[in-house]
Amino acid sequence: MTLMVRILSILPFATGSICIFIVIFSMFGFASGSLTDEIPALPCVGTPQEECVTGMSEDDVNIPASFFLLNVNLEISLELEDDAWIGIVDASYAETCPPDDTGLTNCTAGDYKFLAGGPEHRGDVQHRLDPGSIRFVSGGNEGAATLEDNTVTTEWSVHLATWFSALLALAGIGLCASGLHMAFPMFGKQKKD
Repeated sequence: MTLMVRILSILPFATGSICIFIVIFSMFGFASGSLTDEIPALPCVGTPQEECVTGMSEDDVNIPASFFLLNVNLEISLELEDDAWIGIVDASYAETCPPDDTGLTNCTAGDYKFLAGGPEHRGDVQHRLDPGSIRFVSGGNEGAATLEDNTVTTEWSVHLATWFSALLALAGIGLCASGLHMAFPMFGKQKKD
């Protein structure tokens, strides 16, 4: 019987070990490398930046509800960051500021509430993806005079959400402890008088 219990103790110990391994792997995360794309750097000449039109991505980026278990982080950089900016907005802005066939809208930067980036932001844009839908908006910095291609580089990394990592670690430790206790009981049978 004892041998059978020790053999069965492998299952909770192995499951707990897998949980702990997943948590440790998540600490390092998974990185995508770099994705590059070309978007036009819009000119903004002769008017204040608040009055220059913006461009918007054609399609929504839909983030599934299961992403609440993950921390997915984006880092976006522009080749022509002195002439252009990029921002992330809720996809609902596509209804009030719909892009035309070329991606241009009738809206200016002041019409959006940015989740990340925007005309006032300097440097790389960093954003954590939460469940929902987003779109990318771009525009020219004040004084940008030419319409030219701007290389956008996007990098992303994935980790387990902190709360989920803690829960998984506790479950893993509990399962490993349970497996060890099954294989090597801490208390032997009490002697009968």
